[in-house]
Amino acid sequence: MAQEFDLTPDPRILQMLGEINLPQWRCLAELIDNSIDGFVHATRAGAPIEGPEISISLPMADNESARVTIKDNGPGMSFESLENAVRAGWSGNDPLFNLGLFGMGFNIATARLGLVTEVWTTRAGDAEEVGVRIDLEELSATRSFKVPRQTRPKADHASHGTTIVVSRLKQDQRSYLARGNNQKTMRKHLARTYSSLLGQSEAGRIRLTVGGVRLSPRRHCIWNEGRVVNFPDGSCARAVEYIDLNLASRLYCTSCMRTLAVSEKVCPTASGRCNIVEVKRRIHGWIGLQRYLHNTEFGLDFIRNGRKIEIANKDLFEWSDGDVSEVEYPTDDQRGRGRFVGEIHIDHCRVSYTKDRFERDDPAWSEMIRVVRGEGPLRPIVARQRGYEGNDSPLYRLFQAFRRSSPQGKNGLWSRVLVVKDNDRAMQMADLFEQDESDYLADDRWWELVLEQDRDVLGEKVGGENESSLPEGFLDIESPTPEAPGVVTDQLLIEAMPAPVFAHRPIYEMSRKYIHPTYRVEYEVQAYSVDTKDPGFPVGLPWLLKLEDVSTRTYAFMVDLTHDMFRSTTMTPVDALLIELTYRTVEFLKGQAQEPPFALVLADFRKQYCIDSRLDPQEIIASASSVMSDLARAIPQLVPDAEGGNIFQELDERDKEVIFRRMAHRGVPDHKALISEGRFWEYADPEAIRAFFSRRPDLFLDGKFWEDAYTSLDFGSVVVTSQVRESVRTRYDAYLRDLVWIINQSPSDIERASRDVIVRATCSVRLLKSDTFD
Repeated sequence: MAQEFDLTPDPRILQMLGEINLPQWRCLAELIDNSIDGFVHATRAGAPIEGPEISISLPMADNESARVTIKDNGPGMSFESLENAVRAGWSGNDPLFNLGLFGMGFNIATARLGLVTEVWTTRAGDAEEVGVRIDLEELSATRSFKVPRQTRPKADHASHGTTIVVSRLKQDQRSYLARGNNQKTMRKHLARTYSSLLGQSEAGRIRLTVGGVRLSPRRHCIWNEGRVVNFPDGSCARAVEYIDLNLASRLYCTSCMRTLAVSEKVCPTASGRCNIVEVKRRIHGWIGLQRYLHNTEFGLDFIRNGRKIEIANKDLFEWSDGDVSEVEYPTDDQRGRGRFVGEIHIDHCRVSYTKDRFERDDPAWSEMIRVVRGEGPLRPIVARQRGYEGNDSPLYRLFQAFRRSSPQGKNGLWSRVLVVKDNDRAMQMADLFEQDESDYLADDRWWELVLEQDRDVLGEKVGGENESSLPEGFLDIESPTPEAPGVVTDQLLIEAMPAPVFAHRPIYEMSRKYIHPTYRVEYEVQAYSVDTKDPGFPVGLPWLLKLEDVSTRTYAFMVDLTHDMFRSTTMTPVDALLIELTYRTVEFLKGQAQEPPFALVLADFRKQYCIDSRLDPQEIIASASSVMSDLARAIPQLVPDAEGGNIFQELDERDKEVIFRRMAHRGVPDHKALISEGRFWEYADPEAIRAFFSRRPDLFLDGKFWEDAYTSLDFGSVVVTSQVRESVRTRYDAYLRDLVWIINQSPSDIERASRDVIVRATCSVRLLKSDTFD
């Protein structure tokens, strides 16, 4: 009988590794990690690689000859190092300070993509390249891991680097990789994943090309760190919050790749291979505000040794008490859009074997959460209700000032929340930021729009004190020329006098590139508000659009905002501009195969550029529900502590039943506490909230939730004062009736309602936004 067991794994294990569901870009990332580690090792050894470069070639067609090639100019490997590098489960990397970890990444990535992998490597001074060919089907057939050593001569003995070629790609992989759009998506992921290392790494600035395209680091389009919002109470909020905290050192086993507990001095595995080292730990990075809102493009990037492991993660925007998890952000935006972004470096935290997630059971992850977002809920009212006080974490500070996507109250300023009202416009400018357009790298263009929105709220003229000078020669007005040169008359002297200068005040909100969504006709438009006395502007004309710069095809749209035409709810300057652009588009398309009707072109333009004025049923309902939710959450703070439970007893039985039923459905653990403390209103029917306001308007007005005066009104006559107060109560009650009506409608109900009814109801929603409650 044999004296030992043969525990060599079946070669099919490599094929099984290929069944791990790793996205294609992550497969490439595993191989890129190996190259970057090679550059870093060379630098640490005192022999840095000059001009480090990684090049990835992707298949151009879906056929049997398709292959993926990854080539670098790293230090290269010896035959022994190559043998270890391709062996599943072997890793010579220090797990603390390198990208490679478990020794499985190479095998998982290559087996996922194809059945045959060749690796060729050489060092400077070597006379030849050494290589290995791994054919998964051949290994399975021979049931052996042994493969022959390969060599090939090289022309330049000074050359160095490693090349990996994956061929006989799997059908689904080659089909995916050959598509141009998929390659673009992979480049986007990789540019973001390696954004720190592509900028400046320990090994220098690494050049990475994928499919012939050099990747540039993907930067976040955030507000300038110098943007500070000052509040009346003397406090301020910053658009960017920085984090840099050194944690207490901990013991770490480099063999078992685990951090020891504080009480542990030796590794619990007690393996003879255990190697205990003391590790310095640090959490650093930033969180801040994106210059635009988006449904998915927000969240925090978590980074290990310069590589982003998790991108746009939203876990820290939820709070859990151990039983129930609640999303806290974004909840104030009707469309569910967010803008909190950030980059958090946690090099000492464990990651999964596929390197796509930090391990949540690692104590280091919990430490990071406490540093970045604090212990309790981000919502201040909920935090106080749950007994949490004193949160001064970066995310908490950002949340208090900027969680909303529109200003608080009827006359709130957009500069207080740093939001561009026309979010489509903000996103278009962000695209130019991505394209490295110099005018859009800083946040000035976004800030101009915010200031213009504030002036509109305050009722100031467009432009105000911040008038911008026009480009030289732009919108020049020719001076009158005397009809009879040399003949001096009083009239000629008058005509020769300099004409008064009338400023053309920029309208930033309307100045942009307009593109018809179907026919792709483009117009670069600079919009200006003009004075009615301006001699260069025809008398009585409400607006004028003319081509000002032929080389750039830039149009000047001049508009008299005081014209009677715009004293209308159905005609705005944007409508005027879109009519002009529609006319020019129809003229441009005349005689062509596609000659659309004027009405269709205008409808398309309005659909693209009049989003904010659309009466979207779902958004109307969401907005009304958000306002009612704010009102319900505020009541416990507005009602004296001793009255909360008594008010519940005053409700009729139907309203109580609704509250109990909703608490049960949402799994409220202690409904009695919520009732006794008066915190049951979030579960109440909207009509019950309206009825409560009608009984106790004094709790909501006089600056408590809305600014309008109520109990402070005093006309010296009890009768007159009572009548005026009743008028205020009735007005707000009417607003609330509209709010309740909207909440109880379905989108199809809203679609069937008359336009006037919807307009009135949406105005009520805006008027009911709190002036003080946050």
